[in-house]
Amino acid sequence: MQRLLGRLSGFLPAVVAGLLPIVFIPTASDTYILPRASLVIAGACLGVGLALLTQAGPRLGPLRWPLLAAAATAALAFAFSVSWPLSLAGSWTRYESLPMRLSYLGLLASAVWLLREQRHRDWVVAGFVFGTCVASLEGVQQWAAHVAFRPDGNLGNANLLAALVAMAVPLAVDRALRGGVFVLAWVAAIPVLVAGLLVTTSRSGDFGVLAGCLTLAVFATRGRLVIGAALTALWIMGIGVFGMLASPARVLNNDPPELRLHLWGDGLRMIAARPLTGWGEDATGLSFGHFLSQDYASLVTFDRIHSGPLDIAATEGVLGLAALGWVLLVLSRGAWRQRFDRDVGALSAALVGYTVWVLFNFDWAPATGMFWLLAGTLWSATGVGETLSPRGEGPHLRGVRGISATLLVLVAVAFAVLPVLADVWYLKGRADLAVRVDPLQARYHWAIGTVEELRKAADLGETEPDLYVQLGDREAQLGNRAAARRAYQRALQIDPYFSPAAQRLAALGG
Repeated sequence: MQRLLGRLSGFLPAVVAGLLPIVFIPTASDTYILPRASLVIAGACLGVGLALLTQAGPRLGPLRWPLLAAAATAALAFAFSVSWPLSLAGSWTRYESLPMRLSYLGLLASAVWLLREQRHRDWVVAGFVFGTCVASLEGVQQWAAHVAFRPDGNLGNANLLAALVAMAVPLAVDRALRGGVFVLAWVAAIPVLVAGLLVTTSRSGDFGVLAGCLTLAVFATRGRLVIGAALTALWIMGIGVFGMLASPARVLNNDPPELRLHLWGDGLRMIAARPLTGWGEDATGLSFGHFLSQDYASLVTFDRIHSGPLDIAATEGVLGLAALGWVLLVLSRGAWRQRFDRDVGALSAALVGYTVWVLFNFDWAPATGMFWLLAGTLWSATGVGETLSPRGEGPHLRGVRGISATLLVLVAVAFAVLPVLADVWYLKGRADLAVRVDPLQARYHWAIGTVEELRKAADLGETEPDLYVQLGDREAQLGNRAAARRAYQRALQIDPYFSPAAQRLAALGG
């Protein structure tokens, strides 16, 4: 039984990789992001649980301590969070909570432990590229039918589709160049992916694909020529950046580079205010308003700094950023040393594609979960970690493994299954049922609408200023002028340019 479970568990990462680009739930209010966020958490919990039950498998090797450090700094950021409920449940449609950050690491570790054979890695790559092709075709269909300003392939955001394409194209190019029985399928996937990228009009996605393909070429170069290849790749990227800045593409989607520079400057001031442990997971939207120097609301969403490293530094501090950097450094060294091994160059190129993309965006489960899953697949392909041999264990240790696996299943139910159920009830107008199964999600308390529930939503760290205006209005109707003033002031702390709150506060004489 254990041997059969070990064989089947090797395909779990492929299932997650194939579903992340395409799964969505039309009967949920958050149709696109929440299902994929739940998939990331459930995939990590089940993957680690299966690894515990099957026992034998590759070790993490040099990645063990960096991963433990990253998990410890995430827990530390949660301990010092400005809103524990928000950091535990995650803000609605974002979900970059403590469980999510730990799940990213869990996806990497479980991929290393479960991908024991080459065919398992092949299925991960094939499943991911196929799923991204499906999402790209959906994006092209949306573009042709003019149903969306920026087609997103049912991912909920065009940049998310671009991130997936940035990772998928190098993988497809590598398999097409390698040849084999399915070479025509890999060749056909490339124009589909490129078409999906083009309809997103994502500049960061374009640069991600370019960087990924150039990395693929550098990793394939042997001898001293690799230095020239690397310098040439950097030169091509520089030319691309200069061309974008000098062309109409610099103001594409009403997002010129100057806006990002101002936003990043505000983000640095936020980081400097709490540099070590940050403000807590997913707490940017609750705290960023203190540091905004201009009104970005009509141009760029201001609940994120829109740069992955800066967003991590803001939520988990420089300690968290350093720990994750340690993980990536060890991963990069191992990949470079084994760069001529099968799949190492392609998987490294995919990770570089995402890395370039996230420099101008922020971590989000549909794309970031895939990044960490591919990172684990890469580490498995390098063969750096030693393989554990099956060995006899006493009943006590087997019992501990079984209990741990059961607890992980319960965690998956709590943070992956119940939030989806709550969101389905929320869409059906049963917010009263939603708060029973997901009591930490502020949006559902807000939907009930009573003063008590509005206060709960505020206490749970709702990041939308509209809630606090609504709460202030209700408090004012009840004659609680001091409470109403505090609610309006909190709305302005979240967004200092939110005029409804400012107008009401002025009317109160605040």
